[in-house]
Amino acid sequence: MDDDGTWTRPRGQAWGNESQRAVLHAVAEDIAKRSEHKVVAIEALRSDGFLEFVAIAGDEAARDKMLGQASPLALDHIHALGQEMHGWRHIPSERLDDVTRAFLDEYGHKPDVPASDLPNGWDPDDQLVRLLENEDGELRGILYLDEPLSGLRPTPEVVAAINAEAAVLFDAIVSIVERELYGEQVRMVTQARRAIEEVRPGLGVEELLVELSRGLRKALDVATVDVIAAGVPVTGLGDDRGHMAEVMRRQWERRGHVVVERDRTWSMQEESVETPPSLTRLLDTHDLGSGLLVPIGSGDEYLGTLSMGRASDAPRWIASEINAATIVAADIARLLLEARLGERERALNAELRGISDYRRDMVLTLAHELRNPVSVLFTHLELLGEETAGEETTGEDARDSLQALERASRRIEDMVEDLMALASVSDPEHDTSTTEVDLSALVRECAEFLTPMATQAGVELRLAVADDLVLTGEPAALQRMVTNLLSNAFKYTEAGGRVSMDVVRASIDGVAGVRITCADSGIGIAADEVDKVFTPFFRSSSAEARKRPGTGLGLAIIERVVVGHQGTIRLASTVGQGTTFTVWLPLAPPAEVG
Repeated sequence: MDDDGTWTRPRGQAWGNESQRAVLHAVAEDIAKRSEHKVVAIEALRSDGFLEFVAIAGDEAARDKMLGQASPLALDHIHALGQEMHGWRHIPSERLDDVTRAFLDEYGHKPDVPASDLPNGWDPDDQLVRLLENEDGELRGILYLDEPLSGLRPTPEVVAAINAEAAVLFDAIVSIVERELYGEQVRMVTQARRAIEEVRPGLGVEELLVELSRGLRKALDVATVDVIAAGVPVTGLGDDRGHMAEVMRRQWERRGHVVVERDRTWSMQEESVETPPSLTRLLDTHDLGSGLLVPIGSGDEYLGTLSMGRASDAPRWIASEINAATIVAADIARLLLEARLGERERALNAELRGISDYRRDMVLTLAHELRNPVSVLFTHLELLGEETAGEETTGEDARDSLQALERASRRIEDMVEDLMALASVSDPEHDTSTTEVDLSALVRECAEFLTPMATQAGVELRLAVADDLVLTGEPAALQRMVTNLLSNAFKYTEAGGRVSMDVVRASIDGVAGVRITCADSGIGIAADEVDKVFTPFFRSSSAEARKRPGTGLGLAIIERVVVGHQGTIRLASTVGQGTTFTVWLPLAPPAEVG
């Protein structure tokens, strides 16, 4: 009833579909026959908390007036005025007060028939009502019987006989109504999931919470939606923040929920309590009549709360909506875990990039610091060489010392160049200028340049390069890769040995490319060191290998160049027999293929 004393009828025709209504009408007609009553009416509980007449049998006037009409869920007069009989309530007309009569006039129907003149006769204002509940005692509908064919008011014996005849039909009504309620739950979950699917991927936790709240607020028939992460303070709770956080943590452990109304706050597994003033203030701040709080979690971990609010004139929260909110909270938990994992992954990547940048900067600094003294050393060696060139008295030992100094200086210079090359090819932000590279010509030039090295080492070089092999890449990096492959093979091959390099076209998984195979008959690499040779500064523990000078950077540079060109490198080696490196490079970067 409104403030002015008038009754307002809720929105009608909001329950089920025509097929469900037809089934319930057939059930009503069957109950009429079995109970020996002319009129049977069924009210179903809607998901919005109102009752709606969904079937009326035996009275066309009542059907025309009442079918599809809704009414508030008002049961006080049934409990207060009705006489209990085996699950039914008989409300005699003489018990009706003025308020109840006004309610029935607005939301009910009084048949236009005279009162029975029989002793204990039925009066048109009499009501015989049964509350239809499920196994958990939750109301699902109301069943009305009117105009008994006997013309008499019910007795316990008559009601017991009705139950014996029609009890299975009562259960059928409950089942049909519950299916509709669950359908409402499915619709709510579907709407929420559509909103969740529209959330941008890859968001951090804070951004995700904002987008989820905004999207769900638009998708669901509620006034407010807020997804709150555990530990995030809620403005307005004041001193109750800690208490409410603990309440929601306990609710997650029990897989429960909390419904906040202005006077009472209750959950699924606890007695209701008086609503704390802080929650009442929140309701007032947002002009809400009630709120639903569902915990979000995964396993034993409480992650946050899904908070939904309804306007003051909206219906109370019902079980199907709470169940739907619980399902939505589970979906949100998955997104929260993914967002948190993404944040941790991004933080780890940033840390790794920092380490990589530090290592690169350290290598560059070391290289630059070495370059200056090496230049000074070379300059003075040249001056000493010029001063002693014409002196016949220069001893053999002095000349040997100068040559030793020169060799050491060359070695330091090689290390500096390798360090700078490694830093360059390892830097993902290095500004590389790619162009078409004639790999056939490049390999031949490198081999020609290194032929004196092979001759000096007493190693035979065999070269087989296909013509017109052109790929997109960085010329300087590719030249260093080929040079390092050959010089490394010469270094670790004994005099009289053999080094071969074959360069041919080769496709992998339909991607055109080039295969470079560099094989030697040298000392080989131990099996337990094969996985380590591409690590910067790695030197073999083999005494035979350590007799060869080197920085431990040549193979690391090769591997970085190959990876930088989206290629692959494989290594096969046998100690005492030799080593084979196989490099495959695409003719074009993946973005340009196809």
